[in-house]
Amino acid sequence: MLRLGPKNDVFFDLLEQEVDNLQRGAKLFVELMENYTNVEAKFDGIQDIEHKGDAITRQIMEKLNSTFVTPIEREDISALAFTLDEILDIITGVADRCVLYRIGKPTPEMIALSKAMEGASDELVKLIHMLRELKYDRIQESAKRVKKWEMESDQIYRHAVARLLNDETHSPIYVIKWKEIYEKLEDGVDFCEDVSNLVEGVVLKNA
Repeated sequence: MLRLGPKNDVFFDLLEQEVDNLQRGAKLFVELMENYTNVEAKFDGIQDIEHKGDAITRQIMEKLNSTFVTPIEREDISALAFTLDEILDIITGVADRCVLYRIGKPTPEMIALSKAMEGASDELVKLIHMLRELKYDRIQESAKRVKKWEMESDQIYRHAVARLLNDETHSPIYVIKWKEIYEKLEDGVDFCEDVSNLVEGVVLKNA
């Protein structure tokens, strides 16, 4: 793919803004989990971050529609933007469920999953900020760490659901509510791995 001039760096700039914003959302979500007070106010803060992410994604799409030559394939830019946006949507959605479902307080598994999401998002920041270099050796370590976070989140999720289903004292509503929350959080870390895979693919194609 032809890479021209500084003006095309706007796509890298916007993707960096988007992943930085995602990281802020992930950290605020962990803060909510670890200090479960003023929940609605903290949810509003996460939602504000999500709205900012939506605006950045729209900017990327508008630029794609008005730019003839892009620094990497436009399909890759679009996929990265929408997948980063989806991760933040999941974080916001789980925070919203905390309010709507009146969960009382987070479980240890929920806190662990939120930290896995934060850890993976920290690595995505590194990956996206290195993307413009298009050097595979620069991204390998962060890509591996994202995969480790995904494997860890998968283990946490499986144990959390097993514990949930094996405890016969829980009501069906309780089980449904918490299983959905665990699934959403694990999906979010899965999407982090998807972003990592996309970055690896882009770099291999363009190196």
